[in-house]
Amino acid sequence: MIERRIVRRYASALFAAASKAGAVDQVESDLGLVSYVLFSGDMVPPANRVGLWETLVSPVVPPAKKHEIIDAIFKDKVGDITLAYLKLCVDKRREQVIPETESEYVALANEARGIVRAEVTSAVELSQDQQTRLVAKLSETTGKRIELCGKVDPSLIGGLLVRVGDTVIDGSIRGRLEAIREKLLED
Repeated sequence: MIERRIVRRYASALFAAASKAGAVDQVESDLGLVSYVLFSGDMVPPANRVGLWETLVSPVVPPAKKHEIIDAIFKDKVGDITLAYLKLCVDKRREQVIPETESEYVALANEARGIVRAEVTSAVELSQDQQTRLVAKLSETTGKRIELCGKVDPSLIGGLLVRVGDTVIDGSIRGRLEAIREKLLED
């Protein structure tokens, strides 16, 4: 597993290059395709299908051969910036960064677009109206557009647990009960 800071550095450099070229959306789309192809095997010629990812990360396979494989699979399917990025990762022996780049790049692109991802955990499924009101409230609070990602966790008993970036808002009954418990144990 590669360190997050390394992935962040590579994704930042890729984002800077894409921004300069006006290709942020194209590169984002390309990275999704690259991740899909690397781990599904779709769109890969049968001769290259067996162990594509293993071949790309293998220290035994020379970089020139990896470049050939990348060209054979992605040359007509992704933009020049993405293709150059894949080859750069190979040249720097940072192939492990490739599948990790997509999520970091999307976060950077969304930040530039003024979009923040909010992860909401609730005890029961939120209705469309509740989601709309929550998005409006979070948008008002953060001053950004909110991309809501929800999941259900019955152990919360009731209420919500909201995570926006590094900020966590625990409005769950379980959280309140734990806070009361801690307060009682202090006395």
